Amino acid sequence: MATNSTEHQTQTTSSGGVVVRELSKHYATPKGETLTVLDRVSLDVRPGEFVSIVGPSGCGKTTLLRILQGLEEHDGGEVLVDGQAPGKVATGFVFQKASLFPWRTVQRNVAFGLDLSVLKDTPNRPPGKDGSKERVAQLLQLTNLTEFADYYPSQISGGMQQRVNLARALAIQPSVLLMDEPFSALDAQTREKLQRDLQKVVSEIGTTTIFITHDIREAIFQADRVFVMASNPGRFVKVYEVDEKHPRGAEFQQSDRIAELSREIWGLLHAPKPEVPVAL
Repeated sequence: MATNSTEHQTQTTSSGGVVVRELSKHYATPKGETLTVLDRVSLDVRPGEFVSIVGPSGCGKTTLLRILQGLEEHDGGEVLVDGQAPGKVATGFVFQKASLFPWRTVQRNVAFGLDLSVLKDTPNRPPGKDGSKERVAQLLQLTNLTEFADYYPSQISGGMQQRVNLARALAIQPSVLLMDEPFSALDAQTREKLQRDLQKVVSEIGTTTIFITHDIREAIFQADRVFVMASNPGRFVKVYEVDEKHPRGAEFQQSDRIAELSREIWGLLHAPKPEVPVAL
């Protein structure tokens, strides 16, 4: 079912929720001009919800994630992650390529966030050394990496490296999981397998997730809602609800429903630029 809301969604600031209100972001160009990257962007992500964002290159998708992570400041509007300003709560970030430490084993890579002293005062951090060890063991099992715990990144495949990346992001028990095209560098078969693996992991843990991708089918397969962005400047133009229970498997992955919705979103992305941004 597709919806195009012209009103703001109901605000939520309970555990794991994300609230963005009229967010703007500007950059100065080499010529001294002002480039608007994000223009009055608004969205709500409910606690435990999986949201995908699709849009053309340069529309500000990654910039939005970086603002939510607290890596960049915004120039206008309001941003709340789990009811607090970005950077004040634990968030996990999975990048496009597996950013693992080659000198650490799989197990030690997953434990990295728990080892950082800056996280010792994070409310969601598992208490004590024993709790951390158990947390890592649980995530290795959940991501099917237990037998590879003592391997180094160079000894495992690209798909497995991304599973390590996911487990590491989840180890700190983040309020929100942010994923920036995490499967784009992988071959099609591995990518589809990891899409199903992610469904299993996130469904079991229940982490609020915001997932960026250029793959429309991937966005639909993963998400409860798909937000479509336009560029120049970046803003949301439509939101689609995907009424399918989690976790989702191969049958839904290859379903006619995904194909039909994918064609509709593709048409929207290639339609003439809307005159006025749509408020969501």
